[in-house]
Parts: sequence; C-alpha cells; structure tokens
Amino acid sequence: MSAEPHSVGYSAGESFSPDGIGYRIPTEADAESSFRDIAESAEAHRRRGGGQIVVVQGLGFVGSAVAAAVASGSDEAGRPLHYVIGVDLATPASYWKVAKINDGEPPFRSPDAKLPPLFREAVQERENLRATTCEAAYALADVIIVDVHLDVEDRVVQGAEEIRVGLASFEAAMHTVGRNMRADALVLVETTVPMGTCERVVLPILREERLRRGIEEPVLLAHAYERVMPGPGYVDSILAYRRTFAGVDKASADRAREFLSTVIDVEGHPLWELGDTVSSELGKLLENSYRAANIAFMHEWTLLAEKIGINLFEVVDSIRVRSGTHDNMRYPGFGVGGYCLTKDSLLAQWSAANLFGVDTELGMTLAGLRTNYDMPLHTLELAEEVSGGNFDGKTVAVCGVSYLAEVADTRNSPTETLVDGLLEKGARVRVHDPHVVTWIERPEIDVLQNLHEALEGADGVVFAVPHDAYVNFAVEDLVALLDGDGFVVDAQNVLTDTKAQLLHDAGRRVIGVGKGHWRAARYDVAK
Repeated sequence: MSAEPHSVGYSAGESFSPDGIGYRIPTEADAESSFRDIAESAEAHRRRGGGQIVVVQGLGFVGSAVAAAVASGSDEAGRPLHYVIGVDLATPASYWKVAKINDGEPPFRSPDAKLPPLFREAVQERENLRATTCEAAYALADVIIVDVHLDVEDRVVQGAEEIRVGLASFEAAMHTVGRNMRADALVLVETTVPMGTCERVVLPILREERLRRGIEEPVLLAHAYERVMPGPGYVDSILAYRRTFAGVDKASADRAREFLSTVIDVEGHPLWELGDTVSSELGKLLENSYRAANIAFMHEWTLLAEKIGINLFEVVDSIRVRSGTHDNMRYPGFGVGGYCLTKDSLLAQWSAANLFGVDTELGMTLAGLRTNYDMPLHTLELAEEVSGGNFDGKTVAVCGVSYLAEVADTRNSPTETLVDGLLEKGARVRVHDPHVVTWIERPEIDVLQNLHEALEGADGVVFAVPHDAYVNFAVEDLVALLDGDGFVVDAQNVLTDTKAQLLHDAGRRVIGVGKGHWRAARYDVAK
C-alpha cells in the first residue's frame, strides 16, 4: 500500500483527536453556559478556604499534564489544594484537548501509567479539574500558567538573518490574559520563549491591558521553565523534578516560589531561583541547545564508525562509565524531532539580534541544528544502498512516526523527512506506529495499526523509532513477512546483533546506523 491521500473528516464544527475520535465544537453560547458551572465550582472552592484557583493557558503536551499535576495536590486534611481550569481554543486543531480532559482522559497517549489516573481522579472524583474555551476563566485565577505555542516559521536556516519567530499568537494570548486577569494574579510563563520576552514583550502587554481597565498595581510576573518529558516519567518530570525560575521583581519571585512549592516536591527537588527572568529564559534555551549539539556531534562519529567497521553503541557504552563527565554522551540515531530541540537555539539567536541588538552569532549551535535536521537523510542513503540503489516499484515499510519511543508525539518527526525522500525516489511507502492513529502533520498519509499488515510482502523495512513493539518483534515473524530478498535498516538500535545475524542467515540484507560491525560482517550483502 502506498502513501495515499485520505480524508480525516475535519469540518468547521468538528475537532478530531490523534486517536481518530471526533468532537463537536460547541457554539459560543454553549461554551458560556458550560463555563457558568465551572465558575460556580471554582468560587465554591475559594469559599471553602482551600488553595488557589489556577488557570492553565494552552493544553498541549506540557499544559495538559501540568493542569492535571497541579490538580493532584492536597491540603493537610486531604482535600484538593487547587481548583484548576485548562483553557484552549474552540478550533478544529485544539478543541479535542478540552473535550478529552472533561471526559477525564489525558489528551495524549503516554507510557506513564500514572497519567490516566491523574486525570480521572481530578475530573471525576476530586472534581477540581475542568477545561473550557472561555476567556472569562482568567478573571477567576489567582495564578495563570502560560503554556501556549511559540514557534519559529522555518526550522532550517543557513544564518541568523533567516530566523523568523512567530510571536503574534503568543502576544495575542498575553493580551487575552491582560484583558481578563485579576489585579493580584500571578502570571507564570512556562512557554519556552526568546530571552527577554517576559520583560520586553509580556510585561508591557499586561501593563497596557490592565491600565485600560484602570488597574495600576504592579504586574506579578515570573518565568519558570518546565522540563516536562512525555515518556515513562511524564508525571514525575512535573511533580518530582528540579525547576529553575525567576521573577521580574522580588514580589513576583516570592509568589512564584510560594506557588511552585505547593506543586513540586521541593524537599527532594529544591527550586533554583535566578536573579532575573532573562537568565531563566536563557537557561531553558541553553539547556536544550546543549543536548541538540551533543546529538549533532555524535553524527559525524557515526559516519566514521560505519565506514571503518565499528559498533559505535558498544564504544559509547564503554565511555559512559565515566560518571559526571561522559555519562550523557549520546548514541547514534535517526534524527531529532519534537517541539523543543529543533527550535530553541533559533529562539536564542533571534533574541540576540532582535531583543538585545547584539551581533553574537551562535555558529556551532546553528550548525548542529542543521546536522540534526539532515540526519534522517543518512538513513535514506543506507536504505538506498542496501536496496540495490533503486526504489522504483519497491514497497518499503517505515516503522515509527513519533519522534520518541512509546509516545504519540509526531511534531517535527524525522520520519517525515525519510518518508518524503522515499516517495521522491519512487518507493511505495507503508507507515506504521503503534501509538499514532492520525499523523496530524501529514493527514494524507495512512498510519497502519497492524504491524503484520505493514510488513507483509514488503521489499524492505526501516525501523525509525525504538518502540517496544519493534524491539520485541520476533525475528522469525520478520523473516516470514518480508520479501525473500528483502532488506532491513535499523536506524535506532532496535535489533540486537543476534537478530541481525539471524536475518542475514535467512537471506535478508541488514544495515544499521552506527552499526559498522554489521557492514564489516557483510550483513548488508545478500547471503
């Protein structure tokens, strides 16, 4: 089956989640009617003398999990500490997240077993988590957590002058907050932003909107960058992980510390307060740029190891024993995806020129981004080599659409680059992922749910993501399903050496990223 266009069923009044479930988008009147119940519940919570009313703006991978995590807190009597309201847009692209949460479900699939109970208990049992599309929610909040989208227009640039940051939607979100917020509410920005954004963008907007309403009190504004990881430790990455924060003034920092201490296990994971929000904003950009650069660095060593017959995974394992200096060395891989590592360096470079007016260029950092973007093209080259140099008329199964194992997040997935390359070279492509039903960024491409269906009769397979379904797949089944002269490309260390040898013994050609020892053993040549 080739990658054929198909309809995902969108209409102006519907919103479809990644698992294919459709939700009717409420009218403005319906949303307002529903919100009245939320407002009454929130105010009842306030009258009981409980904790604060917390509104989370933006219900993506970070915001939705943060909302559930904040709602999980209890006071000394075991009662819900905070009443949490999540807010997102009444659009086809966003409303399904609101609907999922109100059904007591996490919007996104995750291997973390703690996540579904967190939503179910908060919504259905504790009744202190609701979601809405109504801006009036901000008027109820003691704390407003900002987790909205802020992106760059193009993640592939040759120089700093080409970077374009899409600030418009973020600025619009800040205007919405300013138009509605209480005078004494704390605005806590968790969105990854260019350094200087809180002081030079958010603060002026909030002041402007508040002055229009006659509010002259100083704005309480802080930045606390998140380290949310939507994998097996999704919940703990919010509740049991160290956080860095800063306020625009002492009052803001004090309020931020007070609130964060009610959410995070600060005894085991102390907060780190920086002197200003610019430092905190830069910290997040530096943290992710460091990781992205490490990944890019390993890519050129991957190319060397493959050419001289070295198993680079084994070598890296032997180096990682140097705890404290080398235990974070990256492995060879398929490429870098996701929302953060593919853009955060660009935000830093853009900020340097546009918010601070300095001419410092992050040359090595931007070169690393370009390397990471091109990494899946190396896998394409390996596939072309092991297929005999021609994809015309051949069916290639690509296993893995998400950018991370066991997660249904397809944002900026390197698989997209690989699939496009295969299609351009004439291959018929079947795509499979056990966690992704609809590829949101490429809705015209079917994502198969049955692995046997994806592999049966294929001329070759590329393992692009190390999902458990692939790591644990029986080699005998792989041999039986693939064409007799088929090939296997392992881009993510899915196959053990034993499985690779069994595949080759069965007549399949096998090659792998960072697996130079397979080439030395001539696994890439038909037996």
